[in-house]
Amino acid sequence: MELRLDRRQLLAAGTAAALPLPALAAVAVPDDTQALAQHIIAGHTSARAVTEAAITRLEAAQAKLNCAVLIDRAAADRLPKVPGAAPVLPTLIKDLNDWQGQPTRNGSRAFADVPPAKADDPFVAALTGLDLNPIGKSATPEFGLMCVTEPLARGPTRNPWNPDLSPGGSSGGSAAAVASGVVTIAHANDGGGSIRIPASLTGLFGFKPSRGRSKGMTPKDDAADIAVDHVLTRSVRDSAFALLRLQQAGAEGLAPLVPAGQTGPLTIGVLTATANGTVPDAEVMAAIAGARALLTRLGHKVVDAEWSFSPSDFARDFTDFWAMAAARSAGEVRSKLGADAAARLEPLTAYLAARGAAIAQADARAIIGRLFSYREAYNASFAGMDVLMTPVLTRHAI
Repeated sequence: MELRLDRRQLLAAGTAAALPLPALAAVAVPDDTQALAQHIIAGHTSARAVTEAAITRLEAAQAKLNCAVLIDRAAADRLPKVPGAAPVLPTLIKDLNDWQGQPTRNGSRAFADVPPAKADDPFVAALTGLDLNPIGKSATPEFGLMCVTEPLARGPTRNPWNPDLSPGGSSGGSAAAVASGVVTIAHANDGGGSIRIPASLTGLFGFKPSRGRSKGMTPKDDAADIAVDHVLTRSVRDSAFALLRLQQAGAEGLAPLVPAGQTGPLTIGVLTATANGTVPDAEVMAAIAGARALLTRLGHKVVDAEWSFSPSDFARDFTDFWAMAAARSAGEVRSKLGADAAARLEPLTAYLAARGAAIAQADARAIIGRLFSYREAYNASFAGMDVLMTPVLTRHAI
């Protein structure tokens, strides 16, 4: 009998259930990273047993969810053998970033024959420095360009709450692995929603940090540098812990993670209007109303907010900027891997690349300039509020 889980019913019941997977090792797995570390420190299990169990779970999940592009079955052999060493826990690296010794295929058929990476990406090096040990690479759409994880190279990744649905993208492989209980934390990155969308669709916590805050990034809030690396987790405290440990010194113009003296009620703005005027569906609006009521009961001031710039202009410029990024990626494929590899790029990538390549240099500079102006207007809007709350998507996944 095929399993079907209704995510809405489970979440309404307060259940953090994951898709049951066969042949699991008999190691209890707390549902957040810090609890799992304490589990090891207390002697209830070992880092090796936890890692081997995670590999077993990943293999089982892969058959159901197609969440990984690579499984490192020898990952447990990298664990320190020194008694009393810090607990090293399993994780996954999204297949857009280099992990030494493994190929980076970027969710693309064009990279099918690339050699293994010679070194870790700077963020990957920082992430593994948190006593995390990769057991594989997670699935992503080609270059992370889509909000679903359905690359032609590997096929669709499925949602553990209901395999007929998508976990979103572009960090859909990591989301599926964490939501199904394979690992408690996995690498993800986000340019236009690639952490937040999968988190929303799989019941996880997903957060896009400020540009320039995390290690491995240019320590500058550059409006043209939109992709940010972070993690997907099942608990808020795991994400906060990772952000605290991964922030770099010298990030320019960024507020401290915990504002000094901020102990009183907050002013929280709520924005539901989309860039194209779409109204969220009844289920999403009901969730927003529930969140507003809860925040009000907690003593916060909740107010309606408006766009601080033209949302339709922003949507146009962001789409053009996205196309310019696709053109840059396609050009690198052609120059580094050749015409045959470029011919294997997906139709959507080719379409976006053609659109981006057709944008004149002067127009491209104007687009970047307007992105900076949107950023300034957005930042200025916080003079009257502490937090802006918006829905991630306008409807529930179907």
